[in-house]
Amino acid sequence: MRVSTNTIWNSFRIAFWCGVVFAASGLLAESAVAESIVLAGSGSNLPATRLLVKAFNRLHPEIRFEPTTNIGSAGAVRAVADGAVSIGLISRPLLGDEKKLGLNVVTYARTAVVIGVNPSVKDEGITFSELNRIYRGDKTTWKDGNKIIVLNREPGESSIYVLEENVPGFREVYSDTIKTKRWSIIMKDEGMNQKIEALPYSIGFSDVGAITTQKLKISILKLNGIYPSAKNVVSGRYPLYKTLSFVYHPERLTSGMKAYMSYVCSPKGKSILADNGYIPYCTSLE
Repeated sequence: MRVSTNTIWNSFRIAFWCGVVFAASGLLAESAVAESIVLAGSGSNLPATRLLVKAFNRLHPEIRFEPTTNIGSAGAVRAVADGAVSIGLISRPLLGDEKKLGLNVVTYARTAVVIGVNPSVKDEGITFSELNRIYRGDKTTWKDGNKIIVLNREPGESSIYVLEENVPGFREVYSDTIKTKRWSIIMKDEGMNQKIEALPYSIGFSDVGAITTQKLKISILKLNGIYPSAKNVVSGRYPLYKTLSFVYHPERLTSGMKAYMSYVCSPKGKSILADNGYIPYCTSLE
């Protein structure tokens, strides 16, 4: 049986293009898996992360990021250890058994923790003593006589960690507020910021990066007469700040993850951070 040249050529063309499509599909699938990065963690990191990812993707559109989610620092550490998250976003040091998980931590910024109030509050400052008295329930009104609406955060939250470590007496005061259920507990940074903005005469905790990046209507109180500027944080005059870090498993470090973390600490990344109220504070990527 004779087969025409056209028939052979057509068969060859079909086989060739099928092979090309199959190979391309395989490469695309492999690329999509290799370049998909999941970021999740502390809410304090998210405003900066969204800006940085957007800028990074202009240079590297081939790397895909899943939407960032707030699962807290503890949740980020667990998720990275379990392999559910590529890069965890934390706003406190590793604690206790977290240090035994074999994870690497790379710091990239600091942001001042602030005592934030609704713009209706006319007071411009607060002292350590006044802060403790407010949360203990002893000081109940602002200077103009309006009642203070006190907002609180959950145990283990990074702002609470900073306050307990740096404000004399606050650890005991906070512990008592939890035991007595004295104040409303606001979960997540976004929730706290929304409540401070919405409730006249309210007081709570926020950070300069979030307020600047999101243009929040939250007034920042001086603490012991010191404003939380970058200069005052760096010099040590203003003592309250969070250190923002990446946490990752070294055996799962991909080229895309490394490129992103390196970009954050590049001159361009540092400029984005500084322009939005953060203080670049980078350690080397291991």
